[in-house]
Amino acid sequence: MIVSERQVKLFGVKKVAEREWYRQNRLREPFIKNFNRVMTNYYRNLANEINETWKTGSFFLISLDMNRNQKTLQNIFRVQYTVIANAFKNYALDRMQNVKDFDSDFDRKLNLYIEENVGTMVTDINETTRNRIQSVINSGYNDGLSTEQTGNALRNTILGFGAYRANLIARTETHRTASWANETVAENMNISGTQKEWIAIQDARTRVTHSIASGQRIPLDQKFVVGGERLKYPGDPSGSPGETINCRCSVIYTTPDFL
Repeated sequence: MIVSERQVKLFGVKKVAEREWYRQNRLREPFIKNFNRVMTNYYRNLANEINETWKTGSFFLISLDMNRNQKTLQNIFRVQYTVIANAFKNYALDRMQNVKDFDSDFDRKLNLYIEENVGTMVTDINETTRNRIQSVINSGYNDGLSTEQTGNALRNTILGFGAYRANLIARTETHRTASWANETVAENMNISGTQKEWIAIQDARTRVTHSIASGQRIPLDQKFVVGGERLKYPGDPSGSPGETINCRCSVIYTTPDFL
């Protein structure tokens, strides 16, 4: 959200920041639920496919299943990133008044964001799944399980860790993409003197490093220092998993001459 210095002085930065955090948190929730539902279905279908494929007695065919599902995953992320980014772009613009100079190349930047992140996400997800599958197969051999028993173990394992992974991915990637959209809108407004401030809700779920970063205010073109890392915005893909996964922080953008 972009606000004016006048708004901050009128209501106080703490009140403005907390109000914006809760607004964006509410806005994210339906997208998180939908992303979670789509990813849960993906893992459910994958679990059933792997179970059936394993009964043919070929690990090679399981690899083929994973390769086929790679395109499915890519499509999932492209659609989800696009829907989330546009929703938060519209949210930011709808809350502004007297918008004069919004750069129309948001879609071009969104396409770049998608291409830069989809490949990495899909590769990481598939690698994690392959490692889990291999671990279950090795345990099946060591424990003397039958083909059917190992197949059932594969299905149950994928369903189990898939439910956890679906929720983790949905929350992290929804937040990451929403933060990217907010940052991109602020950049495209191209208003001189714009600053940004990191906002963390102070509860038991918030990382200590993010609580410390809360209130950090810097020029728009600079990066926050969070846990010793330099992040452009909450969930910045360049950050480590320890500082980005399940992050709930927000940013407010303040300009002296917006209104």
